[in-house]
Amino acid sequence: MIDEDNSLNIRPRNIRERILDAAERLFRQYSYQGLRMQQLSDQLGLSRKTLYNHFPGGKRDIWRSCVEREMLEFAGRLSLIVEDCETDYVERGGRILDIGREAVDLFYGTEGLISSGEDKDYLFPEIKSGYVENLTRFLEEGVRIGLLRKNLPVRSLSEVYMALISAWGQPGSTLGEGEVKSFPEFVETVMFTGMLTEEGTRQSGRLQLRGQDRERMNNHGKGKKR
Repeated sequence: MIDEDNSLNIRPRNIRERILDAAERLFRQYSYQGLRMQQLSDQLGLSRKTLYNHFPGGKRDIWRSCVEREMLEFAGRLSLIVEDCETDYVERGGRILDIGREAVDLFYGTEGLISSGEDKDYLFPEIKSGYVENLTRFLEEGVRIGLLRKNLPVRSLSEVYMALISAWGQPGSTLGEGEVKSFPEFVETVMFTGMLTEEGTRQSGRLQLRGQDRERMNNHGKGKKR
């Protein structure tokens, strides 16, 4: 373990980021309940005093900060996609579905940050509102360009999208036990069915091809690992 004087020579933000990087890996490995502050201290080579200096609330404070950091990163990516009006709308929609898929895995998977944490339903309300606002803007754009039906309850649909991300990955969830096995597949085949115009339905075929290409790539990667 490095001594306290040496640890203080590292820029505080760098120490904080190092702590969060290590903690995220360990939370996913051991779960919130299973991880001890001493394990994190040993992993980083920092004293427990340094950990508490940066995160006075201890393990819970660190866990919340890990979740918040990842949520903000997803929010930033979503915002960039929504603002990129120069890029094809369907392609951007596929990228938003990718974000949803990643969020389900990262937060609610078997070793997810939230599913392994203390508050299974935890979601930063101020960050969630940003997600909803951006999704609403994206759906409104789809209505304007004629790919989504007029008079859609776009705000409500955005709230449903966010609720699905949480519900799909909850421990004990049976959502994936029906005909539709994944969150993106549910959005593409169920939610979009009643949202698309005739032109939107025609264009949405490109999303299905995109998903097939991704599945082939995943299977190819699995084959290489054998």
